[in-house]
Amino acid sequence: MNIIEHLTRTVTPVLLNNATDENRSSLLEKLYAILVARLADGNVSNSFANATIADDDHGFFDRVLPDTTHRTELVQQLSRHYSVPEQETSSLVSRAAPLVLRELRSLAGTTPLNTFLSNNIASVASVIPAWAYAFIPAGILTMLNLSPVHAATTPTVQTTTRTEEHLVATPKAEEGGLMKMLLPIIGLLILGALAWALLKSCNKTEPVATPVVASTTASTTTTTTTTEVSAASATNSMAMPVASTTDMAVASMPMASGTTMTTTETTATTISSTEPSVVFENGRLSFYFATGKAQVAGNAKEKANDILEAAKQGKKIGISGYTDSTGNAAANEKLAKERAQAVRLFLIANGVPQLQLELIKPQDTTGAAGKDQEGRRVDAYIVDDNAVPATGTTTVTTVASPAK
Repeated sequence: MNIIEHLTRTVTPVLLNNATDENRSSLLEKLYAILVARLADGNVSNSFANATIADDDHGFFDRVLPDTTHRTELVQQLSRHYSVPEQETSSLVSRAAPLVLRELRSLAGTTPLNTFLSNNIASVASVIPAWAYAFIPAGILTMLNLSPVHAATTPTVQTTTRTEEHLVATPKAEEGGLMKMLLPIIGLLILGALAWALLKSCNKTEPVATPVVASTTASTTTTTTTTEVSAASATNSMAMPVASTTDMAVASMPMASGTTMTTTETTATTISSTEPSVVFENGRLSFYFATGKAQVAGNAKEKANDILEAAKQGKKIGISGYTDSTGNAAANEKLAKERAQAVRLFLIANGVPQLQLELIKPQDTTGAAGKDQEGRRVDAYIVDDNAVPATGTTTVTTVASPAK
């Protein structure tokens, strides 16, 4: 049973007056997961197990989370992450708590509330944000194989401006700049065009030209796809260079019949170091995590359709986690395990049987130097064919973040 989906259908419309608001709906989903995790602990729920809690008992949340500091921090974190004013966030939290209890009691029926929630805790595990671990009872964290070690204050994320760090080599200023690098390419293209025009004016039947390839492409994570193109189709046309922000294009002249030329295609994927994200490529579902966190991206289910569909057909799903190549190795390994567990719980919560999940340690578990984003990821893939899908054609662009 997915408890969060049930609460979203029953409680959220009441709190938002049936309005559609993505930020406030997401905020409430996180709140529901935190409330369920706390109520799953007998010491919390048993204190009012036989009490009648009115739907408008806005002080009930204070009894669910009695620590004033924790309540204040929870409201501030929710407000910051979902851009909802603190005063409104506090009101949503206090109004939601008694309504959530009512729905959970209805679902539990005659089963003790904490027992019912403990049996279904897997459906909320992937929704609990890492910063909220400090509010969850230790017994519940142990049940979920989570640790409060990363529940420290989350680094402030500036939303007005962001500095993008493109992991692509650029020419140094002292080496003459962009124009110095382009001049030889332009000269070669002009000479090639003149030679082609001269050959055509002499009624030559075969173009005599040598392909000229110029490329200054450099990136930290790039796999290229090579496409063969018959020169016969280019007899009466000349390929022109294509410029992009990360690659200098391949410039070429027509080639003799029977030969081939190659072009390079690059797909760019932006990976933020302050927000989690998910990328699906070539049968591989990669969960990228924010620095120092183990929280699965909110849109993960949208990207996971193929993996979930394969699981429905009985196929086994492999899970492989990676660790950062910088910082404290022991802390990085522990965080990598938490991230792999978060992906596992996410797949279970979305209908993948535990027996079809297999944690597989990759041969190289660390992200190479300069590829920090690859060390903050967990891959999920089909393992029925005993092969891990190859890395797709990706140029990764990261967003600058505080040091891990």
